[in-house]
Amino acid sequence: MADREVEVVVRVADADVLVGRLWCHRRRGVESQTFRYTTEYLALPGAYELDPRLPLVEGAQQTPASRAIFGAFSDAAPDRWGRRLIGRAERRRVKREGGTARSFGEVDYLFGVRDDLRQGALRFRDPDTSQFLAPPETGVPSLLDLPVLLSAAERLERDEESEDELATLLRGGSSLGGARPKVHVLDDAGRIAIAKFPSPANDDWDIMRWEAVVLTLAHDAGIRVPGHKLHFIDGRSVLIVDRFDRAQSTRIGYVSALTMLDRADGDSGSYLEIADVIVRHSPSASQDLRELWRRIAFSVLISNFDDHLRNHGFLRTSTAGWSLSPAFDLNPDPRGADRYLSTAIDRDDAEARIDLVLDVAPEFRLTNPDALETLAQVHGAVSRWRTVARDLGAGDDELDLMAAAFEHDASSEAAERITAAARDDGRP
Repeated sequence: MADREVEVVVRVADADVLVGRLWCHRRRGVESQTFRYTTEYLALPGAYELDPRLPLVEGAQQTPASRAIFGAFSDAAPDRWGRRLIGRAERRRVKREGGTARSFGEVDYLFGVRDDLRQGALRFRDPDTSQFLAPPETGVPSLLDLPVLLSAAERLERDEESEDELATLLRGGSSLGGARPKVHVLDDAGRIAIAKFPSPANDDWDIMRWEAVVLTLAHDAGIRVPGHKLHFIDGRSVLIVDRFDRAQSTRIGYVSALTMLDRADGDSGSYLEIADVIVRHSPSASQDLRELWRRIAFSVLISNFDDHLRNHGFLRTSTAGWSLSPAFDLNPDPRGADRYLSTAIDRDDAEARIDLVLDVAPEFRLTNPDALETLAQVHGAVSRWRTVARDLGAGDDELDLMAAAFEHDASSEAAERITAAARDDGRP
């Protein structure tokens, strides 16, 4: 593949600004990238580095030998679900037209995403035509289209989708990450949201209902979460989640913790490393540190073992730095025989234990009394899980199935610690 050059544009202080130029290379199947900031951007008040590997300096900067793409650009590209849709469309094209299937590289996925739906604030422009890449050809589906979208997603999972159904899913889903079926929709106020669907072939319980349950519990526990609403389509749960990288029509910069820690997919990390990022980059470091600790306690108590580095993020809500994004992709897992989080609580221990959570509290600027008070708030919210689940339609069998995610040794230990602290304070 010949080198491809694009202009990179980002939102800075309410204006789209040309940041630099990106060259994408592919030699014998090996991809790499070169990026150069513009002199004008480097001199701009409020300019910021797009990626830890892209400091604000003159001259060309290159991806390391082991990386095909810079992390910030990877965050703007589709993940497994979006790539699955794109790959399926290519196979259908070959079947229809003949020939050989194209080999997709990272750059093909990155630039194939609809410009209006791409995550974060990055945009990519053709330097010859000044046209943004992958402009929308059609509108975004609405909530009224949910039955059609759900049916299309289920048929795709069974390899039974029609050309029209695949086109419908591609229209709103090719930019999305994660493995689960999902698609963009416009909510009742005309704002972009994400519809997350069940996966009958892979789900052992009602994943969407229980994500709605724990998002509600997280909010009650003092954790910032995106707006969300559970819909029921022919008895199946569909979760609508607001895009938190949009403020009306304004794009907000986003990077994952994976990018901020300069890691690649599959790499692990620790909450203390994420805390270090907060200290260096957040304009509200103490607030973000304390909320991150609250999220650790919450993940332990709900058995959220999918807290890998891509499931933590940062938003560029001002020119002052990167703030912790709302929590997302929170999922309770009752299969907790080996209770380990995906992200280590301290530098190298990921075991989901309350004593470990309390041990690291000082690193998050919490005194022991503050930590115990926060733990009591989180535990109190999580203890209402049965009530919240029933309010969202869960029956007794489902509650019994999911009980192990909420009622376990760590939950008992938290209750004991909270009771002991209250007794020491002289409270009844």
